[in-house]
Amino acid sequence: MRVQNWHPELASDEITKKAMNRLQKGGELIASRARQKVPIGKDVPAGKGKWSKREAGALKKSIKVVRLKDDPKLNVRIYAGSREVFYARFVEYGTVKMSARPFLRPALNESKAQVKGIMENG
Repeated sequence: MRVQNWHPELASDEITKKAMNRLQKGGELIASRARQKVPIGKDVPAGKGKWSKREAGALKKSIKVVRLKDDPKLNVRIYAGSREVFYARFVEYGTVKMSARPFLRPALNESKAQVKGIMENG
């Protein structure tokens, strides 16, 4: 038996698009929770100290969800930090001179059930 007007490639694209939208929605949930948890430091003007010019809240502003176009792995990623906010990993994991103040991993752990719900129900 032949099915008339069946185009599996179109169905596959639609399923992929909906799954990616759900992944992005879950990523936004985790990023939102990370923004709530991230520690906010103090402004440091340029020329003061070894690491000059830090803006309070810059790390919080740098947390973003990225959905890469034409990515064969179909990833949705959550980033914290940038070229100017290079210290995100130091805050998350700590250093020899500074204890860790994680915000991304706890946000992920706290959001797992909700993200699973998003993936299952939309």
